[in-house]
Amino acid sequence: MSQQSIRSLFIASIGNPGRYRNTRHSAGHVLLDAITPLLPNHLPPRYKTWQSPSLMNDSGRKLVRELETFKRLETSTTMNAKPLTLVILHDELEKPLGKIVVRRGGPEKYSLRGHNGLKDIFQWLDKKKMYPHDPALSILRIGVGIGRPSSRNSDEVSKYVLTAMGLKELDAINRAAGYAVDVLAEEAGRTEDGNPLPEPTP
Repeated sequence: MSQQSIRSLFIASIGNPGRYRNTRHSAGHVLLDAITPLLPNHLPPRYKTWQSPSLMNDSGRKLVRELETFKRLETSTTMNAKPLTLVILHDELEKPLGKIVVRRGGPEKYSLRGHNGLKDIFQWLDKKKMYPHDPALSILRIGVGIGRPSSRNSDEVSKYVLTAMGLKELDAINRAAGYAVDVLAEEAGRTEDGNPLPEPTP
């Protein structure tokens, strides 16, 4: 059951399109596919899901443009504009398969760990004076683990992340969807001072 909305959520996944759509580097897209059917029963109506159509390294421009449009719409349709959280779903190379990692904030708080898609997004957010310039905009990064090859060789890592996921990997990400939805529901009820929405008094 959905709870009271304190903030609006723009939930975006990043990855690669076309023949790379189901590779490990596109795990964020797979996670978005898994959580989308669950959201109406767990989130208030003030959210939007969006899947990046761009290559991973060029994620920022279109994502920020869509975020700006969503923010304008929210402002125009709400008497008192709610704070807004940009939620970024992405692959997490350094974590075990299917493990969800949640980080609040940008590179000023937590390293982007060389993730080029995240780097591009934060460059565009800064260019458009949205983050960290806009105090009403928060960032929530939800990474889903894809594991990593034993080799640290850049060519081997590139080959690994651009390899299609098998059924075991897809199942692990799908099973992580429930926890990701819980995180989003808590974020939708987070007050401006950072505290979660209190439970109603019986």
